[in-house]
Amino acid sequence: MPARRYGPQDGQPPVKPTEYHQSKDELAGLPVTVTEKIPVTNTPNIFSYKSYIFAKNPALVQRYIKATKADVGGVGGHVVAADEVKSIIAKYVLDNNSYRGEPIFTSLIVTHTGDDCAVTGIMAETVDMSVVDELMWDALQEGATKAAELGLYGPGQDLVADAFTGNLRGAGPATVALPFPVRKDNASQTVLVSFADKTEPMAFNHYATGAYMLPRFNTGLVIAASKMKRGYLFEIVDLDTKAQAVEAGAHPRDQRALDGKMEEVAKGLQEKVITLRAPEDLYDIEGLTRSSRFVIARIWTRGDKGEKDQLGYICSAERLHNIKTKKGFTYGGKDDPVLLAFAQGDWPAPGEITSPWATAPMVAGDCRGSHNLHILPMPINSQTSYWSGPILSAITLSCNIHTGRIGAISDQFSLGTPWDEVRRTASKLAIQFRHAHGIKQPATLHEDELEYQEGWKERRNRLEKQFEVKPPLTFGNGNGHGGDSGKKPVSARPGGRPDEID
Repeated sequence: MPARRYGPQDGQPPVKPTEYHQSKDELAGLPVTVTEKIPVTNTPNIFSYKSYIFAKNPALVQRYIKATKADVGGVGGHVVAADEVKSIIAKYVLDNNSYRGEPIFTSLIVTHTGDDCAVTGIMAETVDMSVVDELMWDALQEGATKAAELGLYGPGQDLVADAFTGNLRGAGPATVALPFPVRKDNASQTVLVSFADKTEPMAFNHYATGAYMLPRFNTGLVIAASKMKRGYLFEIVDLDTKAQAVEAGAHPRDQRALDGKMEEVAKGLQEKVITLRAPEDLYDIEGLTRSSRFVIARIWTRGDKGEKDQLGYICSAERLHNIKTKKGFTYGGKDDPVLLAFAQGDWPAPGEITSPWATAPMVAGDCRGSHNLHILPMPINSQTSYWSGPILSAITLSCNIHTGRIGAISDQFSLGTPWDEVRRTASKLAIQFRHAHGIKQPATLHEDELEYQEGWKERRNRLEKQFEVKPPLTFGNGNGHGGDSGKKPVSARPGGRPDEID
């Protein structure tokens, strides 16, 4: 086993807890201005490396915010992450948070959405991203080991790759990194982080085609003086390597040919991507992103001549059934994406970004990854319910890009807000929809998208053998399949044409 590239080296002890400032202690030694708080969300604790957040002269360097999420085992099925699993992941990251004598993450949080655990933190460009991915993979493996010890359901479920090969992309966990702007005058940057459970990357198309395209969600597109008035550039990725394999000549029922073409298409972790403009290409963007196949992966501001300027939106546009394992391309389960997006300034406000979810749109996923259902916007660190979701969380981080510190957090879907009414609406619609349709479409997905579907494949194959090929049943045409149909002859109405039925 190769030596780890992160963490204390040469027998040094783990990074001490005293090296971190924790937001749970933010009022220590200060006057108490509120005697009692009304809990509206399970706010995550912020761990910040002390020597950086209190630096008097912070270096002006390129920094990134990185979010990584995976299902490593759920309580009572795919319901909620165990606190002990989250803490084990957090401990592993904090203990090993060093690279060549410097911290990997200057500030970080550990959260969960449904049964997915997530680590979100700020890092400098001096840290090799593959080293961070290695740390994340090993931390999630530690979480999976604890999940197995606790008897949780599906320990290590999203750790799809057989072994870590230097990059989390194509390994199972959802992960994205977004570079911060480098500037002297204003160290403040607002970042919206969104996590989804029991659904696929396409769900985030509701974010992108709302606040970044349509003034009914974002009036800034019309009235703002910032770069927003120029619109945005959208990079849209084709995620369906299976469909690409069929289009390349593989027969859809020839698994060996499909696997071979999918491996060829996915070789080198390359993307099939198109760049479109808003508002000029609005119809094309809406047309492509109506299906699960095409996902808006990145959004850029536009320069004076309409060129790419600042990247400010990125989601984990990846389908886990595209990942080859020892069993082939066999992963069953939705993809549970993660999103990072800048807010304010040249970008929509947090409330504008989240506003498309107020209409309780439907997404693919839910129980067994095989249904369409209304998504439920929930506070961070919430569990799924009612079958198993799907749910969405979104928090905004106030970040100091000079020190790399997450200063404070707000929950965009917290309790005691109008989102309570959205949750009630989504719940009523979901109950009616699921009970009205049951296993029938459109409540369930097309059979190509059903997950955990081995039972259905067996049933489908058994029934397929019982079908017969025979001429259709017809009547009264002398072909031996019957005589008079019993219908009255067609006659013309008085004064009418002969083809008008009486």
